[in-house]
Amino acid sequence: MGTSHRHKPGVLGEPNWGSTSSSMTSAAKAEEKADALEHSQSAQTNKKQYESLQKRYANAFRRNYHKTVRNLVRAAGGREKVSKGSSRVLGHAGLAVARDITSTFADIASKGIDNWLTEKGINLKNGRSCLEILDFLRQYLSANVVGMDETAANDALQHVLEKFEGDINEDASNFDDVLNSIMSSNAIVEIIDEFMGIYIFSHLSQNFQEKIEHDRGTNISESTMSDIKGLILDDVRRGYNGHTSAEIDWTGKEGHDFIQKEFNRIIYILCGDED
Repeated sequence: MGTSHRHKPGVLGEPNWGSTSSSMTSAAKAEEKADALEHSQSAQTNKKQYESLQKRYANAFRRNYHKTVRNLVRAAGGREKVSKGSSRVLGHAGLAVARDITSTFADIASKGIDNWLTEKGINLKNGRSCLEILDFLRQYLSANVVGMDETAANDALQHVLEKFEGDINEDASNFDDVLNSIMSSNAIVEIIDEFMGIYIFSHLSQNFQEKIEHDRGTNISESTMSDIKGLILDDVRRGYNGHTSAEIDWTGKEGHDFIQKEFNRIIYILCGDED
């Protein structure tokens, strides 16, 4: 999904951009040291020293991952601007797609997937498979995504839709049941939180994975980004506070405002609870 051209950072020249890059480099260095420690037989013979170094590198990695996100958000104009979608560099497409996901899911839950697809001009004469429906939703929800951060929004959308594949039957016979269950519980908020986490991760990956690979090799580049993705999802899930969402009108202002506040909260968590 998204653009196929080589990514160019949208905030080059902004004072905080250098700090963002520096923090990511420090995270990659910590990853490299942890990798070297894991493959060092001499270090592992001293269990106490090994565990001490392992903890030190893990803490350094987490600290610099938070600093990277924090500096990226600052470079894009700050948490308030980003969470409101006012920054075209970071936040705009993410907020727009998150709102489209919830309003579209609410509309489908209300009408049923067959009626909703018919409204959109999709012929159901021969039936539709789960993958065909999800592919249409992917195209539908990404159709109006325009801006410098569209690739990140589409990456996060892909992540969300892939989560449905394991729950929906191949012939999509239980599609309405699955979606109604999600929309009538706090599961929809958990989905949006993960969307936002992957959206931020995609920005980091686009901006820095190639540089890390050039400087430190493919293995460190891939493990660094994989570990950051894992920490982001872990932070998002642990930060989930059980908001009551079953009665929210996701198609109107109430739903839009909720998502903006949730985006602001997720950004704060990923910044290490700092601005």
